[in-house]
Amino acid sequence: MDQLSTKTSYEFRGFRLDTVLQVLVSPAGETIALPARAYDVLRHLVERAGELVDKASLMRAIWPSTVVEDNNLNQCILTLRRALGESAGERRFILTVPGRGFKFVAPVRAVPVSGDPSPAAGPPLELQGERPSALHPSPSSASPPVSPDASRSKVRRGRMLLAGSTLLAFAIVTTILVRIAQLGPVTRSTEYEALTDLSESATAPALSPDGKMLAFIVGGPSFLDPGRLYVQALPDGEPEPLTKVLGSIYGPAFNSDGTRVAFTYFTNGRPEPAWNTLTVPTTGGLPTLLLGNAAGLTWIGPDQVLYSEIDSGAHMGIVTSNEDRAALRKVYFPGHERSMAHYSHLSPDRRSVLVIEMDRTGAWQRCRLVPFDGSSSGVEVGPPGPCTAAAWSPDGRWMYFSATVGGHSHLWRQRYPQGNPEQITFGPTEEVGVVAAPDGRSLVTSLGLQRRSIWIHDASGERPVTSDALASGPWLSPDANRLYFLVASASYTPATLWRLNLRQGQEDPVLPGFKIIDYDISPDEREVVFSVNHGGQMQIWIAPLDHQLPPRLLVRNADQPAFGGNGQVFFRLLGNKTNYLYRMREDGSSQQRVFDFPILHFQSVSPAGRWAAVLAVIDGTVSTAMFGVGKEPFRWVRAGYWASRWSSDGKSLYVEEPAGTLPIALTGSAPPEIPAPSAIGRSDILPHNTEGFAPGPNPDTYAFTKTEWLSNIYRIPLRR
Repeated sequence: MDQLSTKTSYEFRGFRLDTVLQVLVSPAGETIALPARAYDVLRHLVERAGELVDKASLMRAIWPSTVVEDNNLNQCILTLRRALGESAGERRFILTVPGRGFKFVAPVRAVPVSGDPSPAAGPPLELQGERPSALHPSPSSASPPVSPDASRSKVRRGRMLLAGSTLLAFAIVTTILVRIAQLGPVTRSTEYEALTDLSESATAPALSPDGKMLAFIVGGPSFLDPGRLYVQALPDGEPEPLTKVLGSIYGPAFNSDGTRVAFTYFTNGRPEPAWNTLTVPTTGGLPTLLLGNAAGLTWIGPDQVLYSEIDSGAHMGIVTSNEDRAALRKVYFPGHERSMAHYSHLSPDRRSVLVIEMDRTGAWQRCRLVPFDGSSSGVEVGPPGPCTAAAWSPDGRWMYFSATVGGHSHLWRQRYPQGNPEQITFGPTEEVGVVAAPDGRSLVTSLGLQRRSIWIHDASGERPVTSDALASGPWLSPDANRLYFLVASASYTPATLWRLNLRQGQEDPVLPGFKIIDYDISPDEREVVFSVNHGGQMQIWIAPLDHQLPPRLLVRNADQPAFGGNGQVFFRLLGNKTNYLYRMREDGSSQQRVFDFPILHFQSVSPAGRWAAVLAVIDGTVSTAMFGVGKEPFRWVRAGYWASRWSSDGKSLYVEEPAGTLPIALTGSAPPEIPAPSAIGRSDILPHNTEGFAPGPNPDTYAFTKTEWLSNIYRIPLRR
């Protein structure tokens, strides 16, 4: 029997799993290329639709001779959810049964595949009537005899007409082919070339000027996270580490002759500048300081550099100078003191600069195109979404962007200077970062997936309790029976709020229809206060959790809300130049400023509203400060950013330390006694970051966020 005739494809909710080509076909007829293991997982589940497939047997079937971790299977499930278009919390196809396995829940129809894949030949074309021909002319077409000279003249004219017609036809066909080529895809996922193959994440790619060396960061996301700098010779060299884990690094860039790699090193809470540029030789060696108070540095000449600089507080803009900071000149600074321009890239014609920046809330914005001479603040460019990286084509005709639009991070391009943004990569995986090859024929990016999950720590140990791709922002009920959390479809995007009953395993949406930035639950679990981005305007809303009344808008141009006891809500009011900490009644009335100094970030407030923690510029230094509210005589300041959380009963305070989170027991109504770092032992610290930490009824019970990255560096050929 023919091999094809034994194959069976499967259809479910408009999708078709083609077992001959081993691809997934969307309801629109588009082919979705899946990684081999993800395809195997999908087929295994589909062929057992309606059955619970336990995790152990599924892993044995997919990796029969290899020992792998659960994360490999989780990444396959995550890839499939995105390929099938499941939004946050949806389980239309794959249901996760916590602690047991997976079940394919969509109705499946098996479709036998024909043994002859070619279409049947159609009937021959039939002509209507009989055409006159040279051999059998019709009577009406008969012509009188002509002379030989006249005959030769007609032949010459005929040949000329034929040649002209041929040239015209050739021109038309050529035009059509060119038009078709122009309308074809800019990239094809089947042509992507993996440049790295690491089990850890590889992000933030950079190419040497000749394109023969690749630099990247291993171990974390591409921005402000502990990682190690690597280099690799192209096309087939081995990755070589250049640094150990120094701390939070980002933005690798080669110097003009490709002999050194610069990177930004962020130090938290130290007296020296927090943002510094170090360099290390590509042959190895110790990193050395190139420029203090310099970040996102790139070379724009043998001795000229372009970089970000803090002018005061956290206000960061773009400047240019020589390597020794001589000939320093400002290029662009955002208008708000909280805004930060982190990256910049000079155009090949040296007239314009692409800027990647954060706004007054600390969120990534659209990329910006500004004049290199600093004559104006420029214009926004690229797609309408958070932009985290940009690059120029070598000829300066194209601007490339790594941006999040519609819940997914992909690559875009736009004609310089005033073209329209065009998406050029697609699919369930995400592309973060972009650099153009020196020959202009390809882009290099970090391609992969990110996973954020919520875990519970209690007397029985630690366990994951969410299966969504990007879960964050946990809030644990005082009895540790209910967990609230946010689920996003991509990084840097708003999310939906969910509630999970930890005893029953049942989860349900809390505020359907709202895409939330941040939120807080009242200690009695009767209300939720949250912020949203409505058409570019930040707003704070409040809603009862029993849904007896509709959500209500409290205040505009504000975010970071938190309940503060006595019917009060604390929040950050966003001004045109500065932000302040405010409080108001739960009906939106009685708004008043809490502190008389501007703040950068509102961190937390005690349940009774007596003490509040903020990030602000104190005595000229960006510091975390905790002050008494009203007449409470309390003041604690530490240089740097140190997150804090309060337990719902107000009996414990949790403060970020370099190695994790420090729980501090509170005594009665006395203000917190926060020990100096030198007095803290390692055993006193919980080994989890305070960002994404949710206190429970005691220091031994809490929820935390765990982030995993699975990405590698890829080359993406450009077809046009």
